[in-house]
Amino acid sequence: MTTMNQVDIRCAVCGTLGRKAILTSTSSFGPPDLDLRPQEPARSALQFEVQRCDGCGYCAGSIGQAPVGARETVDSAVYRDVLERSKLPRLARALFCSALVSEGAGEQEEAAWLFLKAAWACDDKKARAQARICRERSAEMFSRALETGEVESPRPVVLTLSADLWRRAGRFDEAIVAAAEAEQSLEEEADEEDTAGAAVVATYIRGLAGSGDDKVHNVAEAFACEG
Repeated sequence: MTTMNQVDIRCAVCGTLGRKAILTSTSSFGPPDLDLRPQEPARSALQFEVQRCDGCGYCAGSIGQAPVGARETVDSAVYRDVLERSKLPRLARALFCSALVSEGAGEQEEAAWLFLKAAWACDDKKARAQARICRERSAEMFSRALETGEVESPRPVVLTLSADLWRRAGRFDEAIVAAAEAEQSLEEEADEEDTAGAAVVATYIRGLAGSGDDKVHNVAEAFACEG
């Protein structure tokens, strides 16, 4: 079950007051996709994960807060072009713009997750080309976060997720490399409880990429093949 409330929020960038929906609870039933997108009803709650200011167009999980440099990003030509003129579906635009704000603030892992969610919004509207672009940006951000060490999620999980992002974007060589790196990382961290089962998923993704499969698959399929 998904529940939400309507609240009045003042934009932290321009000060515009607006009434926005906030997600208060949701749940998911069934295995997530390989890119960790949950099943329903959480899947349909994506629209509540980003807000857009009616004044300046600032997009964020909560427009009442803004990281350092947010105003400069919102005013940038790239941001305005995405928000006002891109071919992204409306929800994907807001998520992509929110990702740009996080990227501008140096929050690379957060930006990666937001670019991924923008891809999900594109999937829902059958915008395949735009979804690929979002997944490429997400994978790039995850890679940058791993390089700088500014990542909170376990390294093998991020590598496995990145592998599926590259696969879904049709970048099969990159997917195979990322999946192999994930498998190697899992061997080195075999005792880490929160990475249990990730090796099965990484191997499955590597196999899909090797066969040129860029379609959506879920975690249950990976374990079914392993069994």
